[in-house]
Amino acid sequence: MLPARVPIHWDLHGKVNGWGSPLTASMLFPTIATVIYLGILAYDWGRIDFKAARAMSPSVARQVRLLVLLLMGVLQVTLLRAVMQGHPPSTSIVVLGISLFLILLGNVLPRTEPNAWGGIRIPPTLESREVWKRTHRFFGKWLVVAGLLGIPACLLPEATATLFILPQVLIPTMGAIVYAYWIRHRMDHSSTSPSEAP
Repeated sequence: MLPARVPIHWDLHGKVNGWGSPLTASMLFPTIATVIYLGILAYDWGRIDFKAARAMSPSVARQVRLLVLLLMGVLQVTLLRAVMQGHPPSTSIVVLGISLFLILLGNVLPRTEPNAWGGIRIPPTLESREVWKRTHRFFGKWLVVAGLLGIPACLLPEATATLFILPQVLIPTMGAIVYAYWIRHRMDHSSTSPSEAP
């Protein structure tokens, strides 16, 4: 049902700037999702040798993997819907899908453990489980806030809603990185060494 030449990417003004074959359009996000899913499994099977590494609950790891599949599914449906109807993908649907993903992910992150494939993986969080846990509680809270703010952003004009996507993810991420280094700085200059989080 797809045309021989399928648009797969649009600029901020809704003009096509990337084309692909029907096979590319139908398999793009399923392929990305599969690679990510298998990559997570491969990391889980491998050896974790950084200082703060802990075994993560299988249910938490499974929830993260399923969230990735859910997000890729929303993006794939949005792409195919746009191609079939002959117009650019609905930015509102993309923003809504990402917002719901951030809300769900924000609720899972505080229950993650230092791992080899996801989260804020920087020296402070990989060297101390306490820094990891505190950072991901902070990160998760602000991802939920960003997701909640993204829901009404779906009602904005398409071009404006598109500009909301990157800050929605980038601001909480950068804030969590700064927060992790700040925690480590406080711990390094503390007269008593904090115990590891339970």
